[in-house]
Amino acid sequence: MKTATLFFSLLLTVVATMAQAVEEAAGRVGNISGTLVVQRVDGTVRVVVPKAEVFAGDMLITAKDSYAQVEMNDGTKMTIRPNSNLRIEAYQYRKEAPKDDNIVLRLLRGGFRTVTGLIGKRGNTDAYKLHAATATIGIRGTDFSTRLCATKDCRDDEADAKPAVKPQPAPSPVVGRVMLVQGELSARDPASRDRTLQLGAPVYEGDTLITGAKSYAVVAFRDEGRVSLQAGTQFRVEKFKYDKAKSEENAILRLLKGGVRVVTGFIGRTNHDNYRFNLATATIGIRGTGFDAWCNGPCASGAGNPGATQGNPLDGAGVYVWAGEVVLVSPGGSFSVALQQAAIIARDTGKPVRVIAIPPAVTGNSTPRPDSIPFDFEKLFGTESGDPGLYVTVHDGHVVLSMGEKSLDLFRGETGYADSHILKLLSETPGFMGDSMDIILTDKHGNTCMIGS
Repeated sequence: MKTATLFFSLLLTVVATMAQAVEEAAGRVGNISGTLVVQRVDGTVRVVVPKAEVFAGDMLITAKDSYAQVEMNDGTKMTIRPNSNLRIEAYQYRKEAPKDDNIVLRLLRGGFRTVTGLIGKRGNTDAYKLHAATATIGIRGTDFSTRLCATKDCRDDEADAKPAVKPQPAPSPVVGRVMLVQGELSARDPASRDRTLQLGAPVYEGDTLITGAKSYAVVAFRDEGRVSLQAGTQFRVEKFKYDKAKSEENAILRLLKGGVRVVTGFIGRTNHDNYRFNLATATIGIRGTGFDAWCNGPCASGAGNPGATQGNPLDGAGVYVWAGEVVLVSPGGSFSVALQQAAIIARDTGKPVRVIAIPPAVTGNSTPRPDSIPFDFEKLFGTESGDPGLYVTVHDGHVVLSMGEKSLDLFRGETGYADSHILKLLSETPGFMGDSMDIILTDKHGNTCMIGS
């Protein structure tokens, strides 16, 4: 009887230990292509297979030519590249305690891509951190790739492989950035999703920028063009392509409502036909210049006749030139607008005509001219790099890359770089970061999964 009692007690202990182990598991291994090794806190090392558990303190190690996917309990998915060492330094996730969420990863070698789960999206926005070299990556609910490069152009994984063609860098989808904002500024994407824009926030092709009442903002573009948006303005970046390497230069901008002050960049100065500025049914042809444009009343409401009158030229569509010259074109004809002249679409004829008496509200516009704001192109749009160091590319969401007291905000399509001395935004995503974006893993049963899915 005593022996039976002892056996039953030992059995309960084993069951409790197993239950605790299951409870303390941080996640599980998904598909593996090649070999994944896990080193435990106690120093033991073992090769793992799909569905194996991973725990806080584990070091995940991929072999050459190997990829592995790990899914954490909160839904975070990670795909680890070949020759990588990734440690789960801390992990805490309980459904009933969002404020206690915590995940800390450390990348010691190689790289990985992650799509974050619930940690960082609920309760504690600073709950997800990744340490790599001298930098820390703070996550705000996102999809991003990280690589530690020990050699130039990150050829660490290729050291023993046959020479390959160097991947070409990918242009950033960020076409503009907020230089100045006073009051409220937001962007509406083509899917009608709104987001608030702060100083330094990115602008993408297809965005409609919207200022609130008593608000204004200044936006800089990649070709060094700039636009000031007045209060109550809606301004759409219908198309913007600027890639010197591919000789791709094309911009279509549209003022839907309100007023803007514009300084054209390289596209407007060097290739006039590739730069179009539209308001209602009219187009402003550019000759490399600075001008104010407005679209009020019938122009803003979408009326068939967007014109204004000489008595009230601001109630309609018009332009005022303060540098260079423009051509105002409508279905009724065209009119060349010289320096310090203004023109409107005449309401009675639909033709562009000169404004005889320019209102003080035009000549004394209180919104800052965009060329009056200091412009640091490298700070706004980055510079090149292929040097050894840490690279972070954001596929979606927002990442804060920090090093000491310095920090760098990265948004969709942007890549940041850090070494022991430098923290900077890159103008393009290096090719070696793009080559891991569409990794598809296949298990022994032929099932496939794509990272980020």
